[in-house]
Amino acid sequence: MNRKIWQALNIQPNRQLPIKIGIYFVGTAINCLGTALLTLNALGSDAMNTLFVAIAAKLGVLSGDVYTVFNAAMLLAGFLFASRYMGIGSFLMILVQGIFINFWLKLFMQIPWLFSEPGWRFLTCICSHLSKVFGGALSTSMCLGTAGFEACLFTLADRIKVEYKYLKMTSEILFFSAALFLNGVFGIMTLVEVLFYGHGISFFMIRLNKGPWKKLGIADERNELSRNRRRKAAV
Repeated sequence: MNRKIWQALNIQPNRQLPIKIGIYFVGTAINCLGTALLTLNALGSDAMNTLFVAIAAKLGVLSGDVYTVFNAAMLLAGFLFASRYMGIGSFLMILVQGIFINFWLKLFMQIPWLFSEPGWRFLTCICSHLSKVFGGALSTSMCLGTAGFEACLFTLADRIKVEYKYLKMTSEILFFSAALFLNGVFGIMTLVEVLFYGHGISFFMIRLNKGPWKKLGIADERNELSRNRRRKAAV
């Protein structure tokens, strides 16, 4: 691929790139697993997913299709206003997120007892939240480019010196409010996601960057910005 294209996508062609792309896909699949579980457990989902599920219900489509449209719209905004955090992963997000979500939804619809018995529903809630924050941290920490919306949040955090997790919480509240007008289904997990998703993804990003990613040679200082640890790199 032409070097200018690589630079435009914010990636450096090297031997670590296949590893990063592989981890990115794994992280996205795990994150979408959590989204599907949240959608089906009927105890509430994260605010964005609640809004998208409500929109999908109004349109008579699967929520993964709404994600695809939203990601495509935010792609332009990301490259216009948050190019530092955009890249090939931003395109991959459009291609695969909706597909992964629809795949998990169709799979778990075949085993409805997971979401009917109290014990299994409780376990599903725990797994859904952990899958979302860990999967999100895996894919985002590869710095191949995140979703346009997340890129805009990271850029805003850099500019106004407010931690990403607080901006994420604010955005969740805004999505929560919009979903209310569309009769979205809320529950205890909605509150959990609004309050703890940003903290969870920051927690894993920092530790992955300092641990396994450092050993693999794929650590990136941008992962430290998830908690606004803005120390100048040592010269």
